[in-house]
Amino acid sequence: MNNQKRILFVLDSHKYKENENVYKKEFSQEYISDFYYTDYENRLVRFLHGISGIGSFLSLISYWILSLISAGDLFLNKRKQYDSKVFINPIVGVFYCFLLVLFNKNDKVSIAGFLFVPKKNKVYFALRKYFVRFSYKKSSIIIVYSKSEVLFYSECFPTLALKFKFVRYGRDYDLFEKKTFKSETSYIASGGVSNRDYNTLACAMEILKKRQSDLHCKIVTRPGYLSLKCHPSNLEILYNIRIDAFGSFLKNSMFVVIPLKNIIISAGHMSLLEAMFRGKTILVTDIPSIRDYVDDEMVFFYEPDDPSDLADKIEYLSNNLMDKAVIQKSIYAKSVFLSTYCFIPFLKRIVSEVDKVM
Repeated sequence: MNNQKRILFVLDSHKYKENENVYKKEFSQEYISDFYYTDYENRLVRFLHGISGIGSFLSLISYWILSLISAGDLFLNKRKQYDSKVFINPIVGVFYCFLLVLFNKNDKVSIAGFLFVPKKNKVYFALRKYFVRFSYKKSSIIIVYSKSEVLFYSECFPTLALKFKFVRYGRDYDLFEKKTFKSETSYIASGGVSNRDYNTLACAMEILKKRQSDLHCKIVTRPGYLSLKCHPSNLEILYNIRIDAFGSFLKNSMFVVIPLKNIIISAGHMSLLEAMFRGKTILVTDIPSIRDYVDDEMVFFYEPDDPSDLADKIEYLSNNLMDKAVIQKSIYAKSVFLSTYCFIPFLKRIVSEVDKVM
């Protein structure tokens, strides 16, 4: 008789299906593992992302509907088959928990990737907070991607405090690169959406325009997520680069700058880890959630909200990219990524927490 526990991983991309047999083999001695695939985007969501103004709101609504459909399918067809369900797609996870509460059902559910930030609209913020508190009553553990978030979210949601666990993120970025990004001129790469501080980067490039006019920076983001106080001529904004070309965009750059807001919640991890995987020299804001993943032996840091310090560091790197000490950091960072931040080590970290509540 097989007494192995059964785990269902609800992943956030169909791309991982390419490696499903590898993932199953990794857990085969202790668990029977199955995989359910979801996506953050479909064609409609991607189309709406590209519309300025109301496009961000419409794409968000579309994704919520997409996530609710996946949660409903799981609720109807796979609720009783597993000892635990692990949601790497947290939006699908919260909707699944909502359905459990709504219909008064029980299940072992773990959510990876909790992110909750204040909103300007107080009514919307209060409704979101109530929805999270209501839904996550049915969760077993809630995984966050930085140490500081455990305390922060425990204070925001006292009834959920014991459920928050810190686990370092991980991802297999090679699965997502399908297109090549080309540029006729050399450039510094930056990109991302959540909790970015592009104003500090813009101000730094304004400073450098006078000191080193040949430097050029490209930012990849979405319409509606960027509001710059100044827009120097050596800074270019690209809105049409998707995840399948983002790796190529980073790889073909001189080096990567990740400008982050000075906040305690997790920010920039996906871009940080992908830049490490690509073997790039990285310059990133020195905030606690980033220090959970890298140190001075792997990346260069600059002070938060300090355009002058950022400009000095960009200038230094542009002039010293071939120095042994600079190259050594990127080599070491890639080796740490390959040993620690790939997808299988990430899943193992999650399962070690999930096993405690199964």
